[in-house]
Amino acid sequence: MGDARQVHLARWARYFEEAGYDVLSFSLEPADRFPGRVRVAHVPPIVPRPLRYAVSVPLVRRLVREFSPDVVNAHFVPNYGFMAAVMGRKPFVVSTWGSDIMTNPDKSPFHRLRARFVLRRASYVTSDAEVMTERLVSMGVPRDRILTFPFGVDTRAFHPHPAPPGEGPRILSNRKLSPVYSVSTLIDAFPAVREVLRQATLTIAGDGELRSELAKRAERSIARRAIVFVGSVDHERVPVLLRDHHIYVSTSLTDTTSVSLLEAMACGLFPVVSDIPANHEWIEHGTNGMFFPAEQPMKLAMTLIEAWKNEELRRKAAARNLELVRSKADWFENMGIVRTLFDKLVAENRAPTKGSMTA
Repeated sequence: MGDARQVHLARWARYFEEAGYDVLSFSLEPADRFPGRVRVAHVPPIVPRPLRYAVSVPLVRRLVREFSPDVVNAHFVPNYGFMAAVMGRKPFVVSTWGSDIMTNPDKSPFHRLRARFVLRRASYVTSDAEVMTERLVSMGVPRDRILTFPFGVDTRAFHPHPAPPGEGPRILSNRKLSPVYSVSTLIDAFPAVREVLRQATLTIAGDGELRSELAKRAERSIARRAIVFVGSVDHERVPVLLRDHHIYVSTSLTDTTSVSLLEAMACGLFPVVSDIPANHEWIEHGTNGMFFPAEQPMKLAMTLIEAWKNEELRRKAAARNLELVRSKADWFENMGIVRTLFDKLVAENRAPTKGSMTA
């Protein structure tokens, strides 16, 4: 259960289908090009957005009776996690993605109560970073009910190009264009970078509610001719996009393990990322990347200039980061951990059956 527009949900569904599971995905959002079977619920537009998930619970209950899953896996706590918790089907695993735990519960007492309601009813909770696991524990989830692992990267697709791009730096941001990712910080930093590094270019990939505002901000910049917005990029084409750049930037204000960061590391880009706890799980400043203080454009500009001028550091970091991703964030190995959990839950809650399992 999850937003079918999100690449992470599609990757999970594809993984379990290829592993021989019978997978049915459920979404209230469009499912264009979604792999495998998916049921999309059409909620009348007159229904307010906060109520769309609650009014869809009866439909999900009917779907569950028909499909009779061995495991229900809901992605993102406030919406699909809430639906699964209300439905009451066990075993139920909720997969947290980041803001649903790191920021959403702080919006109001209601948001926090809703998150606790979901977490208490889940058989297990998956977390993609230690910082998020600690947050879950602080919210009352027993540590032995939390499975911590980064979503991971398929290094068969994400790897360095034998001939990296030439002159530059070619700088890339491919985070969602939403307030929490603070892409405006990078746009504001870029003119100072361009002033020193005359061949510098900036590519902003991704989409979000701030796209129009950020595009106007870039248009007002004295470096506007070197800034390009490319919109959303299909996940299959992301490796090509990454390998066409030298430096990856994440200006996020809060985060867990960023898959886009891991993908950039695997492709040999040098990471310049905001100095927040989650990034410290992957980056050591001056060794395999660099930090800058969040929301400080001039500090970011200085860091980007320093990173580009230190070619030896970038070369060593590329080799180190690829090995780091392979050893700690391999997609297939890490999803194997989830598969083991699902199999365990099936064994505990239902007598073994012959043939394929359903999830």
